Amino acid sequence: MFKRFLLTILFFFTASIVFGQIGSARTRIVLNFKEQQSLLVSHPSVDLNLDKVDVYSNGAETGNLKSHLIVNCSTPYELSVKTINSYFQYELSLSSLPVSIINLKPSISKSTSIDSPLKLNTISLANTAQVILQSENRGNSQQIDVNYIIPKQNVSSLLNKKPGKYQTEIIYTLLAH
Repeated sequence: MFKRFLLTILFFFTASIVFGQIGSARTRIVLNFKEQQSLLVSHPSVDLNLDKVDVYSNGAETGNLKSHLIVNCSTPYELSVKTINSYFQYELSLSSLPVSIINLKPSISKSTSIDSPLKLNTISLANTAQVILQSENRGNSQQIDVNYIIPKQNVSSLLNKKPGKYQTEIIYTLLAH
């Protein structure tokens, strides 16, 4: 009898817990959008050919690489560039040819910002970050042409170098403000 009584109480207690949990509840979902930014380099490799005689008297350049950099940023930002070393690499070791012989000249290819007070800087490559573009607008989207140039005054650095490929890596950094 006591067992039956205990089972009955246990059944009602368990049923009241289960039935007590039936109902509805609310919660709020909040979407927090952070700054949106992206940077795309559309030419993964850039070649400056130094195989013509006029290069040694006039310098060399790639010409404007159309939309070389594509920047999207929802806040004001700056774009900087640096190389991984101060000197070009030649046959798996560093050469004596400095990366600073190359100037990088950005220009605006296509802009979708409302008003674009952009500050563009031509720089000589270095292994320290240098700002090439500053924008104070929100919601910017720019396509940036880039011309890599060995100016006439830097050509003397090319004289008496071993033939072959000299290369370096460039790192572009987009910093939102």
